[in-house]
Amino acid sequence: MSDTDVKHLTPYDEPYEAERAPFLWLAEREVLRFLNIGPYAIAGPVLSTILFVIVFGSALGHRVAPIDGVAYGQYIVPGLLAQAILTVGFVNGTTSLFEARRDKYINDVFASPLRWWEINAALVTGGVVRGFIVGAGVLAIAVPLTGTAFVARPFIFVLGTLAVLLVAGQVGVIAGSLAKSLDHVYSMESIVLLPLGFLGGVFYSVAQLPHVWDVLSRINPVFWLVQVERIGLLGQADVGAAPALVVVWALAAALSVWSAIIFGTNRLKA
Repeated sequence: MSDTDVKHLTPYDEPYEAERAPFLWLAEREVLRFLNIGPYAIAGPVLSTILFVIVFGSALGHRVAPIDGVAYGQYIVPGLLAQAILTVGFVNGTTSLFEARRDKYINDVFASPLRWWEINAALVTGGVVRGFIVGAGVLAIAVPLTGTAFVARPFIFVLGTLAVLLVAGQVGVIAGSLAKSLDHVYSMESIVLLPLGFLGGVFYSVAQLPHVWDVLSRINPVFWLVQVERIGLLGQADVGAAPALVVVWALAAALSVWSAIIFGTNRLKA
């Protein structure tokens, strides 16, 4: 095409140039999706978590002996933080992807220039951002409320929280790819996620349990999410920092591989 021809191009003849990368469009869509219902998606989880802090930490905490020298109200904050991040990551991924599959919207996304791993990354980004906002809200209220010494081991806290956010985001996406109905979404949360959370050492130290239950607790993946947050915030937990980091990042890697297989083979039919 000569320079003369270029001058006579209409706006519809000009080569298309995207304003931004397609991945960023989809990631923005996922974030705006829950920000548009902020009172439910953000304020709700923060409020419910703070109620646990108030009831178990403030109202009943003085009746429970300190654990490893830490006041009970402070002791439960890291576990509640991990549980809140995991819950909102799960809810975000399941609702977003299930609705996309149900409404056939996901077919349009796969037909776009986006590659499968960009679609997966954008969906996970929504859960990660939502988990980060909720987690920050929980800490902003729970830390002054309980007098927790903020972040005893910053490096462990940052690295561990990144893994927890990634685990939560991938769990939600995987669950959303498997759910066949809204009943499946709700049942996975109530039958699987919540029991694992309550049995993951959020409200107690596994050192207080009989040996059998101690061993069973360590099989629970949520236990390790709680431990890495507890080490980062309080400086100590039932396991060492190195094993906790290794396990949570191994979980994040394993879930990412599972999620990649689902998206890479396009197994997302309703």
